[in-house]
Amino acid sequence: MLIEIMAPFRFIFVPLGSAGDVNPLVWLARLMAARGHESVLVVQAGMVDYPSRAGLRTVAVGDVGAQESLVRNPDLWDPKRAFRLLAKHFPVWAREMVPAIRSVVVPNRTVIVGASIAFGARMVAEADGVPHVTTHLQPAIFMSAHDSPVLMAGMERLKGKPLWMRRLLFKLGYWETDRLLRRATNRVRAELGLRQPAKHILSHWAHSPDLILGLFPDWFGPRQPDWPSQAVATRFPLYDEAPDRPLPPGLESFLREGDPPVLLTPGSANMHARKFFMTATDACWQIGKRSLLITPFKEHLPPALPTGAAHFEFAPFSQVFPRCVAVVHHGGIGTCSQGLAAGVPQLLKAMAHDQPDNGWRLRHLGVGDYLYPTQFQPAEVARRLKILIESSVVTDSCRVMSQRVRQQMPAEKVAEILEGFGREKTP
Repeated sequence: MLIEIMAPFRFIFVPLGSAGDVNPLVWLARLMAARGHESVLVVQAGMVDYPSRAGLRTVAVGDVGAQESLVRNPDLWDPKRAFRLLAKHFPVWAREMVPAIRSVVVPNRTVIVGASIAFGARMVAEADGVPHVTTHLQPAIFMSAHDSPVLMAGMERLKGKPLWMRRLLFKLGYWETDRLLRRATNRVRAELGLRQPAKHILSHWAHSPDLILGLFPDWFGPRQPDWPSQAVATRFPLYDEAPDRPLPPGLESFLREGDPPVLLTPGSANMHARKFFMTATDACWQIGKRSLLITPFKEHLPPALPTGAAHFEFAPFSQVFPRCVAVVHHGGIGTCSQGLAAGVPQLLKAMAHDQPDNGWRLRHLGVGDYLYPTQFQPAEVARRLKILIESSVVTDSCRVMSQRVRQQMPAEKVAEILEGFGREKTP
C-alpha cells in the first residue's frame, strides 16, 4: 500500500558492479517507491535487466561489450591484481555516469544514493550541490584498523598486531590506492569545474560527507572508532528477485525427490568457475550429498554431472537456501546474508575483494568457514563440508543467526533514514 507523502523526493540510485551490487539498491529503490517517492536507477548497460524486472525507471550507461570484457578478465578474481584492474575503470565509469545522473536530477527535491565506488554519483553531488548518500554493502569497505579486514591470505594475522602497526599498514595501503586513483579521478573532477584536487580518494573523498548507509546489521559489522562519524549500520537488504523470477521448471521436483542438497554457486559475475564446480561436486559426491549447481554459464559445468546433481541457471536464494543442507559459494555479501537468513551452513571459496573478510566473519559467528583458492581441493572441501553439516554447534549457531536476521532493523526504518536525510538537505 502506498504511503501518502506531501512532497515526494526523487531518489537516484547509482549501483556499480554485478547482481550482488545492483540488487541492494534495487531493494532500496523499490522501498522508496512504495512510500510514494520517485525512484530512478542509473546503472551499467549490462545490468539493466535487474531494475527493469522490478518495474523501476532505468537509465543505462556504458558499453555492454566493454563491461563484459572486464568480467571475463581472470585478474578480477586475483587478490593482488583485482584492485589495480578496477582502479583503471573507476574514473571511466564516473565520466560515463555523470551526464546520465544529471539528466534525471530535479532541482531541490533530488537525493543521489550511490554505491561505494560510484565516483560519478559523488562528483555530481560535489559539483552541483545535490544531496548524496553513500552505501556500503560490507564492513570491509571501511578499512578499519580496529577491526582489520581480511582481504587476502595471511591478513588474519594482522588482527593480533598492535593498533599502531595496523594503522601504519592501512596508511601505506591508502597511499598506494591514492597513487592509482588520484590523478585520473581529479582529471574527471576538473572537467566538471572542480579545480581543487581531492586527496585520500578511498579513505575520505569517496564517502558522502553527510550520510553513509551500511547495508548490514551492527552485529555483523560492529561500529568501530575509526569509522566516519556520518556512517550508520542498518540491515541486510535480502533482495533476490524472488517476487519477479519464480523457481525455474524442474527445480521444485529436484528438491522434493531426495535429501536436501548442497547448493553450489560461484557468483553471478564469475566467468571462471569450471574448477569451482568440478571440485565442489566431487566433494559432495565424497560425502554422499546431492548437489544443486546454480550458474547461467553452462560452459562452467563438469562434462558429466554425478548422480544426484542438477543444474539450473537461476534460483531465488531466499526460497531455495532453507531447503539445502549447506551452501558452497564465492563469499559475496548478498549470498552470505541469504545464508544467514536461511540458517544454513556456508563454505566459501574466498578469492578477492570482500570475500575473505566475509568468510572470516561467518567463521567468527560459528556458521561457516572459508578456503583460499589453493586450499579449495576436493578432499579438503569434503572435510570442511562434513564438519559444518554434522556439527551440532554449527547448527545451533545457524539457528541463532537466522533469528538475528529476522529481528534486524525493519525496512521502514531504513526508508525513514533516507526520508529524514532528504528533508534535512533539500529546501
